[in-house]
Amino acid sequence: MFTIKLQPDKSIRILHAFVLALLLASCSIDNGDNLDRVPNQGLFIYLETNRHKESNEAQIAAAVFKDGEAINLVGGDVFKAHTDSNQVLLKNKGFYTGSYADSLPVSNGDQTVSLSIAHEPIKTREDRWYPIDLINQDPGPGELVGLSASITFPTDVSITGPAPSAIYTRMDENINLSWVAAGEGDSMMLRSAISCKDELSTSTYGTKVEIGNDDGIETIGVDKLIFDTTVENPILTFIDEIAQAMLQEILNDLSAGKADPDFFARKIPANPAVSDCEIQLFLFRQREGAFDTAFDSGSVIGSTSAEVTIQYFPNM
Repeated sequence: MFTIKLQPDKSIRILHAFVLALLLASCSIDNGDNLDRVPNQGLFIYLETNRHKESNEAQIAAAVFKDGEAINLVGGDVFKAHTDSNQVLLKNKGFYTGSYADSLPVSNGDQTVSLSIAHEPIKTREDRWYPIDLINQDPGPGELVGLSASITFPTDVSITGPAPSAIYTRMDENINLSWVAAGEGDSMMLRSAISCKDELSTSTYGTKVEIGNDDGIETIGVDKLIFDTTVENPILTFIDEIAQAMLQEILNDLSAGKADPDFFARKIPANPAVSDCEIQLFLFRQREGAFDTAFDSGSVIGSTSAEVTIQYFPNM
């Protein structure tokens, strides 16, 4: 337990791409603030972190919004996350506009991780650009310094089904997803990274399925993962940018740094419905956290995850 205080004909391919663009547009998030949970009024804290099974790092992203607009941390102000033995400053641009992200080393001995807004002028100056007349000046802490959020990582996820490399051949089939239930009132989310190939091209994309209760079993239709680019599919939901970024980091870790850096950014020239597809299922156990009372509202989520890979071969 961890606690965070924080070759088809060219015209057909063009049609496929056009239909996909329509589908993606219908599933996209509000680009006004690039984070659909941000209210238009008040001070809002966003914090999300995930630890994948057997990983020694946690992926962390954080941001603060005021009246719907992201607040950029300037001067020496920075998000800081730390355990008893490790710490990291979130100086990298994050997954959403105005967010910051990084990986924090964690181990079994690190029971508590704290995330706060700190004033670290010397360390932040190493990576931030300053006008020459201000490079040695420190404007002092901003109004957000000292604020924090907290999360408790839920129990690690252990998937018991489907079996690795299980094969599905029809979109109307069901996948019997099962896992060891923790019985702690957490919610579950299934996200996928899917790669499909026909004779000439490859498609890569991600989907999500909100499962809800952590009861250990869920039936998932293959049509919530695989879709026909020539037919509108109201069932399938594409993952949003935060999930894309988190999964991209997990894929990179699982492949020892050899993951395609543009996996979720590619177009879809191959029609998944009639292509051979590898489906990596990532099951997340999610838990809501708490945030400093100085914030009016927030979205604070900690999660653990595990994965299993299955196959879709429609022509068997």
